[in-house]
Amino acid sequence: MAFEMKDLDKEDMWALILGAAALATGGGDSALTYEEFNELVDPVLEQGFKPRLIDPKEIKDNDWIFMNVECGGDIEREYQERYMIEYFPPGAWYKQLDLIYPLNSWSKKENVIATERHLKKLEELIGGKPVAYLPFEIGPLDIYQLVDAAKRSVPLVDADCAGYRAVPELSLTGLNIIDAPITPYTIGTPWGDIIVGVQVLSHQRFEDICRAIANISGGECAPAIALKGEIVKKGTAHNTISFAIEVGKAIIKARESGDDPVEAIIRVTKGYKIFEGKIAGFTTEGKGAFTWGNIWIEGSGDFEGKTLRIWYKNENQISWIDERPYITCPDPFTVIEKESGLGLSNFRPEWWVPGKEVAVIGMKAWDLWRTEKGLRIYNPKRFGFDIEYVPIEERLSKI
Repeated sequence: MAFEMKDLDKEDMWALILGAAALATGGGDSALTYEEFNELVDPVLEQGFKPRLIDPKEIKDNDWIFMNVECGGDIEREYQERYMIEYFPPGAWYKQLDLIYPLNSWSKKENVIATERHLKKLEELIGGKPVAYLPFEIGPLDIYQLVDAAKRSVPLVDADCAGYRAVPELSLTGLNIIDAPITPYTIGTPWGDIIVGVQVLSHQRFEDICRAIANISGGECAPAIALKGEIVKKGTAHNTISFAIEVGKAIIKARESGDDPVEAIIRVTKGYKIFEGKIAGFTTEGKGAFTWGNIWIEGSGDFEGKTLRIWYKNENQISWIDERPYITCPDPFTVIEKESGLGLSNFRPEWWVPGKEVAVIGMKAWDLWRTEKGLRIYNPKRFGFDIEYVPIEERLSKI
């Protein structure tokens, strides 16, 4: 089947990382350094693999699209020590594990997450192959989605399910808003397990099952679902990978010309500078395969004398100025390093150095999030905060 696709070069791929980090609201993993980026993509390009995007409008309604998600976050110490993945070289944890919880004669010792095998199982379940892969959200992890799709000789859909941002739960998607089915599904784990689901109560139950598996698998697992093209068109934000690349190129251009990368991001995203100042504090806690914590920023410029606090669950969700509610989910907001334009990741505590100068950029939420169903699914109260959602443009107009 012939599709009209867009080939991406190395410059596009680097821009994707920077742009996705600026949009990711502190989640979706963290941006690679340029050296790490080279190590990832150079072998792929040298082997002749072609990273490509396909516009969702190009997909036929009955085409199969696979979405393979990295689900997880930090976990409690006792789970870290039980599964020991972080403490031993790849494969070596099996020896230590066998001393405490003896393995069986038929146990397979996997060194990497069983990505391809659980995707092959999904193909068996649906009786077909995907014509493309779909990113779950916008974040630095998208570079891996792009590379993996290229290695499978299929394109990546130029869209995402979270609405040009990253989100902490698999239930926080346009697929949930449009009531899309998500079975059958398969889950791969770092231990080589392949788990198959043929029925599930709801999108939230799917999230809870996957999160529990991540929690007992060292903090991560890889759920995969198969979607028809018709569903992908209805339940995703379109052309958001291209959008992230555009943002990234604006950051690169600003760096090279000596212009302000924060202003460049605001210009391209049509967003808002909702705060600026210096990092004053950062806390983090791993629990339940999520990363939780708070960020404090002491204001400068127009925000002199004020303090912004951000609460995050993987991604930034709620903010307060001097403890009065400010910008909240589902509107996305990301802390940007002023000098470089780098979107700071909540998964990298070492990046949150006190005194670092930052700006916080916010945007209007994706239209689907602002529907009645969207706001029932994603709002401050789902995280336990008795705060009413007020659209970012309304909140800012009152200040």
